[in-house]
This record gives sequence, C-alpha cells and structure tokens, in this order.
Amino acid sequence: MNIPEERKSQPISKEITVVEAKKELEKNRSKRILFATGGSFALVLAVLGVFVPGIPCTPFALLSAALFAKSSEKLYNWLLSNRILGPRIKNYQRRQGISKGGKVKVIILMVTMVLVSSFLIINVPAIRIVILLSGLVGAIVVWFFVPEGRDCTEEEG
Repeated sequence: MNIPEERKSQPISKEITVVEAKKELEKNRSKRILFATGGSFALVLAVLGVFVPGIPCTPFALLSAALFAKSSEKLYNWLLSNRILGPRIKNYQRRQGISKGGKVKVIILMVTMVLVSSFLIINVPAIRIVILLSGLVGAIVVWFFVPEGRDCTEEEG
C-alpha cells in the first residue's frame, strides 16, 4: 500500500489517521468486511442524497469515507477521487468541519423538507409528529454536534 508522505499524517477523521487506518486494516478481516459493507451502504445513501431532496449527501459521504478508510485503502482513494463526492469530503477534511453559513443552509433545507413532507404529503398525525421530531433532532445535531470548520486561507485551497 503506497501512501504519499503528506497524506500519512493527515487525519481522515478526528480519531484516526491514514497510518492508523492501515494498521487496523491488517488486523482483522471480518472488521474490514463489516466496515466496507457499511461504507458501501453509506455511499448508496450519499448518492441518493445528490438526487433526492431531504437526504443529506455530505454526512453519508463522510461516513462512507471513514468506513472505507478503516476497510480498504483502494475504496477510500477511489471515493476521494470521485468527481462528485470527493470534493465534499476533501473540503470537510481541509476545514475540519462545516462553516456556520453551511450549517444554516443545511438547517434551512432540512426545515423546508420536513415541513413540506409533514404538512403537504403526510396525512397521518402520528407520522407527521415523528417527521417533525426527527427534523428537530436533525437540526439540533447539525447545529450543536457537527464541528464548525475553520475558514480556509488562500494557500490552503
């Protein structure tokens, strides 16, 4: 596995670097299969998120990248080189989170889709309440738990 020097110490998430992921790969084959399966499922959801409003693309792409990094360097590199999802993942890694403006945009889109779904499409009150509560939980998670990224300087990217 040939990893460029500058990428070896670059964190792929807050907890793991590429070198640590490589060591984890060599440890346990069943874990790798499980991580690859989860990464593939998250990737399918990310691709759906590109086309279906209301399904978040970037969080699923980030999850897929983290799981692929733990399972297969080849899959991880393929995902980063993907012309649609790769830039989203690289931007998140470079900024180490999502900007405050990005969070506001995500929350506005979520609220819009939740309101449209619950009041224009769904007629069952119990399902409507579940959708509204899920939207509220999603907005809270985005605002309070998704790390706020730093602004990039001109030299960074």
